Amino acid sequence: ASRLVPEAPLAAFAALALMAVFACTADAAQQWYTIEIIVFDVPGNEGLHAEYWPADPGEPSLEGAVELAPAFEEAPGGGVHAFRLLDRADLSLNRVRSTLRRSARYRPLLHAGWRQPGLSRNAARPAHIGPRLAAAGNGSDLPVVRGTVKVSVARYLHVELDLLYRLSGADAAAAPEGTPTWFRLESERRMRSRELHYIDHPLFGVLMRITPSAPASSG
Repeated sequence: ASRLVPEAPLAAFAALALMAVFACTADAAQQWYTIEIIVFDVPGNEGLHAEYWPADPGEPSLEGAVELAPAFEEAPGGGVHAFRLLDRADLSLNRVRSTLRRSARYRPLLHAGWRQPGLSRNAARPAHIGPRLAAAGNGSDLPVVRGTVKVSVARYLHVELDLLYRLSGADAAAAPEGTPTWFRLESERRMRSRELHYIDHPLFGVLMRITPSAPASSG
């Protein structure tokens, strides 16, 4: 059955505390990055037969996760606001999303972008992709994606994805009896900045681009 697990109060408190830290005025020497992500799927349940799916795929950890702030929210003290959603007009993959929407094969489920400082793997915190963000504008009977996206910097950019995908009501009804409702994508990989990267799953896919961004230009 479909299920949404509420966030623990401790995780929510930690997210608010981290947002306060990242929202302060940035160090001019700190390299920042623009993170942009599109999640899409292939309607029709084709991927259900690709492999064995566990009945319970587990939950992405929200420990230390940062909530993405609304685009209109200003940073305290006028500083640069990390983890604030970018306006749709400021996203660089709008044409890609439009192409997916026009396609008869693919269905975009989420398109979002934000800026954050480039921190080490130990210091970096994941961004929380919540169900409201994923479902925005998608209607009531489309798949939902939720989970975390963590970007860190060492010699290379390093990305850790932990996403849950839920079948739509129609897809779940058409699936064989006993088919799970939730499916999980866990992926870690190195990425090059400015390149468009594709992370695959039998039921859905992720397009991601990370671009160096100066804090002073983030507005």
